[in-house]
Amino acid sequence: MKIGLVLPGFSANERDWCIPALLNFVRRLAADNVVRVFALEYPFRRDVYSVYSAVVHSMNGRNRGKWHAPRLWSDTLAAIRAEHRRAPFDVLHAFWANAPSAIAILAGRALNVPVIASVAGGELVGLRAIGYGGQLRATERLIAGWTMRAANRVTVGSRYMQAIAARWRPEACVLPLGVDAQMFAPGRNATINRPRRIVNVGSLIPVKGQAQLLDAFARLARKEICLDIVGSGALERELRERALRLGIAERVLFSGSLAHDALPAKYRAADVFVQSSFHEAQGMAVLEAAASGIPVVGTPVGILRELTGGRADDLAQAVTQALENREQLGQQARRTVEQEFSLEATWHKWMELYRRG
Repeated sequence: MKIGLVLPGFSANERDWCIPALLNFVRRLAADNVVRVFALEYPFRRDVYSVYSAVVHSMNGRNRGKWHAPRLWSDTLAAIRAEHRRAPFDVLHAFWANAPSAIAILAGRALNVPVIASVAGGELVGLRAIGYGGQLRATERLIAGWTMRAANRVTVGSRYMQAIAARWRPEACVLPLGVDAQMFAPGRNATINRPRRIVNVGSLIPVKGQAQLLDAFARLARKEICLDIVGSGALERELRERALRLGIAERVLFSGSLAHDALPAKYRAADVFVQSSFHEAQGMAVLEAAASGIPVVGTPVGILRELTGGRADDLAQAVTQALENREQLGQQARRTVEQEFSLEATWHKWMELYRRG
C-alpha cells in the first residue's frame, strides 16, 4: 500500500526522537509499505529526505506562522498532490485532529482518497483551570469539530479518549500506537539496600500534574521511598520549591530531560511508575513502563485504565498497594503490553484499518 502520513512534526533523521512513538510507527509501517510523511512544523527546514525507507517532506511551518497559515496549507496540499501523481495513495492518515487532519481531509477529497484522523493530544478537551486544550480556542474548536466529522474514520488511543470523542464521532475506533517491547523490556532490579523508587516521566507543564504527585508523595508514610521525576519544563523551579515546602526535597530527584534511548534504564531501576496527568490522549510513558515490567498506577486518563482495570483517586494509596505487589503487577503489565500494545500487535490492527480505508 501507499500511505501518506500528515504530522505536526517528524524526526529529522533516524537518531532524532522527535516523537518516538511515531518514529517507531513509521519504521514498522515502511518495512512493508510505501510511506510518505508530510511534517508541518518540524524539522525547522524545508526539505525532502528519507528516514528508514519512508520519504519525508518537511514543510518548515514553525518558521512561517501558525499551522493554519494559508501558505503552509497550500504548500502541503501541493506536495501531497505531487506524490499522488507519482503513484496514487491508498490512504491518508493524520495524527492530531486539528491542522494535520484538516489538510489530509482537504487532500483526500480532492484526490478521492480515504482519510483517517487520529486524536493524539488535547484537541478535544478544554481544561480552563490550567489553560490546557484546543477547546479553549475558537479556531481550534472549529477545526477539530470539522475534522472529527469529515474524516472517513477516526481513531483514538484509549477508551478514556473514546468517551470524549463520542461527542463528535460515537463510532471512533480505539487503536493506540504501539510501544517497542524489545527496547522497553524487563531487566534486573536489585532492591536490596536501596530505597524503593517511584518514577514519573513527562514534561514539567501543568497538564502533567506533578504538583499533585508531590503532594501525594508527601503523604506516603514510608520514608525509605524516593521519587524520580524525569522531564523538563517551565514548572521545574516551582516544583522544586514545592518539594522543599513539603519537606520531601531530599527524597525527590529531578532528572531533567533524557534521550529516549536512556529511558529503559530509568524504568528498570524503578519499582512503580506513577502517572499524574490531568489529561492524556493515550500516554506512551505508561506503556513504556508497563513493557519494562513495573507496575503502573495513577490518574484515570489515557490508556492507564486498559492496563490496570480501575482508577486511582488517591495516588499515595495506589503507590503503596503497587509496592506491596510489585512482582505480580509488573509481570501482568508486561504480559498485557505484549498481547495488546506492542508495536507488532498494534501494527496488524493498523494495517487492517488501512485496508478497510
